[in-house]
Amino acid sequence: MKIFCIGYNKTGTTSLSCIMSNNNISVAPQQPFEYNLESYFYENYNTFTNMIKYDYYNITFFQDVPFSLPYFYKFLDKEFPNSKFILTVRDDENEWYDSLIRFYKKIFINFHNPHKIDSYVYKGILFKILTKTWEAPKYDPYNEKILKESYLKHNQDVENYFKNTNKLLKINLKDEDLIEKIENFLDYKFKNKDIPHLNKSI
Repeated sequence: MKIFCIGYNKTGTTSLSCIMSNNNISVAPQQPFEYNLESYFYENYNTFTNMIKYDYYNITFFQDVPFSLPYFYKFLDKEFPNSKFILTVRDDENEWYDSLIRFYKKIFINFHNPHKIDSYVYKGILFKILTKTWEAPKYDPYNEKILKESYLKHNQDVENYFKNTNKLLKINLKDEDLIEKIENFLDYKFKNKDIPHLNKSI
């Protein structure tokens, strides 16, 4: 069984990855998938599914891009029909957006010119995610209204797609019964109940 975390970045995806790793659930490396992100933009999703099938066939948990990007989960569901999907969310779209912007400002020197940022995968890729994937205008790639709408639309699309199935778990890392929810969803008992909070932007 494969487990895919399909929540937008800055919704606790890295922390969830750590929870999995701490409980002996194998976690896929991010970089090989990030280096092939052009395949996502051209909807050549087979690049990623082939990597999962042949390079990381023995890995269980996958998160971050491209898994966190819109629509890809539908292809994954068809290719891996016995998989489970976890949608990580924040309290609301305002909290998500604020966290995203704080994080970008913290780690990217060229924050105000995202098309020049070259410290993430390769130059211009972050700009593509903001404008081509999340549909912010090129003249205003951090457009608050549009990015918030993208976040909300993705969450709603995911919930609609998996409606009336047992394949989706929606969680907020602030949930008091977080570990219990994950355990019940995966039918797997965790020995380590700690909830780390990684990549915090404040």
